[in-house]
Amino acid sequence: MFTLFFALAASVGTMFADGTKIGDLYYNLNATNQTAEVTYELKYSANNYKGLTTADIPASVTYSGTTYRVTSIGWRAFDGCSGLTSVTIPNSVTSIGSSAFSGCRGLTSVTIGSSVTSIEFGAFSNCSSLTSIEIPNSVTSIGEYAFSGCSGLTSVIIPNSVTSIGGYAFAGCYGLTSPVYNAHVFAYMPGSYSGAYTIPDGIASIADYAFEGCSSLTSIEFPASVEYFDEGVINGCTGLVSIKIPSSVLSSGEYYGAECVNNGWNDCDEYYMYRYTIAGNVRGNFDSGLPYIHESDRNSLPNLKIVEAPVWFFDVPEDSWAFCPKSLEKVIVNRGELNDNVFGVISRSYKTLKSLNVEAVSNTTLADEAFKDNYNLTELILPANLTSVSYMAVAGCKNLKAITIPASVEVIEASAFEDCRSIQSITFGGAAGAPGRTAAPAASSQLKKIGNWAFYNAHELQHLDIPEGVEEIGDGAFYGCTYLEDMVLPSSIRAIGDNCFALCGKLTKIVCNATTPPAIQAKTFYDVNRLIPVYVPDESVTSYESDEYWQEFDIQGASDLEDAVNYTTDNPAAAVTKVMLDGQVLILRNGKTYTIQGVEVK
Repeated sequence: MFTLFFALAASVGTMFADGTKIGDLYYNLNATNQTAEVTYELKYSANNYKGLTTADIPASVTYSGTTYRVTSIGWRAFDGCSGLTSVTIPNSVTSIGSSAFSGCRGLTSVTIGSSVTSIEFGAFSNCSSLTSIEIPNSVTSIGEYAFSGCSGLTSVIIPNSVTSIGGYAFAGCYGLTSPVYNAHVFAYMPGSYSGAYTIPDGIASIADYAFEGCSSLTSIEFPASVEYFDEGVINGCTGLVSIKIPSSVLSSGEYYGAECVNNGWNDCDEYYMYRYTIAGNVRGNFDSGLPYIHESDRNSLPNLKIVEAPVWFFDVPEDSWAFCPKSLEKVIVNRGELNDNVFGVISRSYKTLKSLNVEAVSNTTLADEAFKDNYNLTELILPANLTSVSYMAVAGCKNLKAITIPASVEVIEASAFEDCRSIQSITFGGAAGAPGRTAAPAASSQLKKIGNWAFYNAHELQHLDIPEGVEEIGDGAFYGCTYLEDMVLPSSIRAIGDNCFALCGKLTKIVCNATTPPAIQAKTFYDVNRLIPVYVPDESVTSYESDEYWQEFDIQGASDLEDAVNYTTDNPAAAVTKVMLDGQVLILRNGKTYTIQGVEVK
C-alpha cells in the first residue's frame, strides 16, 4: 500500500507543477495535458493577491519553453482579493471553481468567456460591489451559493443553456427585484416580493430554497412541467396562504444528496428516500429510518390555508407536521395514495378544514374514522375508485352539506356518515342526485349495501334516491332524518333494517320499485305517518297489501302516481303539488311540470 501511494505521488508530481507564478498570477500546470489552472498564491491567506486590482487572465501561458492552455479558475483562486475590481476570463476557460472569487468585495466588472460550462459552489459569493452579470450561453450549471451575498447585484440573465442551479445561488442578492429563471429552471425569488406568483410554464426544475424568506408571498403555483424540486423551496414563507403543486411533481428534494435509509443505510430505494424537505429544517431520525420536523420548526408556514399537492406533501410522521394544520381550510390531494400519516394531518386540521378533495388519489378503501369529526368540513369529494366507505369514515362532520358516493363504492359501512346532521343531498353513483335529478340514478353504481346507522341523524336530508343495485339497508341507516319528505327505493332492494327510517316524521310519500316487498321490521318506519302513499309496481299492490308491515301504509300502484301527475298537469287551477315519478322529484304548477330546480319538463 505504501509503495502504491508513493508511486502515485511521484506520478502526480510529474504531471503538475503547483503554484507556479507566471506574470502576476499563479497556476497549477498539468504537463501531461499541457493545461493550466489559475490558483491562489503559494500559501493561501486572507491577503490573497494583495494589491491586485485587475485580473486579465490569459488564454495561455508559457513556462520553461512549454505553452499551457488556461482552462480553469481553481478553488479559491482569488478568494478574499478585496482590491480586485475587474476580471476578464478568456474563452479557453471551461470552469470557474468553488469560491474562485469569493469575498472580492471591490469587484465591479466580470467578463466570462464563451467556453465556460460551469460556475461552481460560491464562485462569486459576497462580491458585494458587483451590479450586473452576463452569463454566456455555454454555461450549463451554476453551483450552490454561486452569487450569494452579491448585495449590489441588480441585473442577471440566466441563458437557456443552464439546466441546473444550486440552492442559495442568489441568496442575499437584495438588489434583485425580479425573479431569476430561464426556460428550464427557477433559481430565485426576491425576498421583497409580495402577493401571488405563478411559476412560468415549461420550467422543469426549482432550485433549493428558491423562495426562502419570501415572507410577503401569499400564493405560489407550480407548473405541470415540474417533476421534482429540491429541499426547502418555501422555507420561511410565513405569509404563504395558498400553494398549488401539480400531480406531475413526484417528490421534493432528497435530504442532503438523495440519502435514504432502510433499516440502516443499505439497500435503499425510492420509498425510503428523504422526500419531506419542502419547508426545510428536516433532520434525519435514524431510529425509525424516517425524517422528522424539529419541534421548533413546526410553525414554519403558519398562515397556509389552501393546498393542492400530491400525497407526499402531507406524508410526514404523525408527530412531525410542519405545515401548521391549525390554519388549513382547503386541501386538494391530486396524486398518490392516502396513508395513516395523511389521515393524521387531516384529522389534526379538524378545527379549520372546510373543503377536502381527494378524488384523484388511488385509494380503494379508507382508514376507519378517516375524516371523523372534521366538524367545519362543508365539502368532501371522495376518491373516484373507492370501493367502500369505511366505519365512521366521515362521522361527526356536522357541517357537511352534500355528499357524492362514487359509482365504484360497493358498500357503505356502519356509521360511515353518522351525525352528519347538515347533509341536504346524497348523490349515488355519480348521477345528478335528488333534489333536482333529471335522470335515473347512474346504472354504473356498484353499491349493494348501506350499513347500520350509516346516515344516522342526517337531519336536513329532504330527498332520498337509493340507486339500483342496493339490496340491503341496515338498522337505523337513516334514523332521525327528520326533514326527509320523500324517497325512492330501487327494484333490487331486499331488506330494510329495524329503525332504518325511524323518526322520519315528515315523509309524505315513498316509491318502492321492488316487485317483491322488501323485508322490514316493526320499527323500520317508527313514527312515520302510515297514511302516506307508498307507490309500488301495479302487479305488486296485492303483495304489499298482504305484508305484515307494509299493509299499514296506503299502498298504490305506480300508474296511480302517473295519473296524479297527468291530472295536475291538465288542470291549471290545481294547487302547487310536489310528487315523485320514476324516482324524479317534480313540481306541478299551473298546468306545467318542473324539476325541483325550476327547469320545465316538456
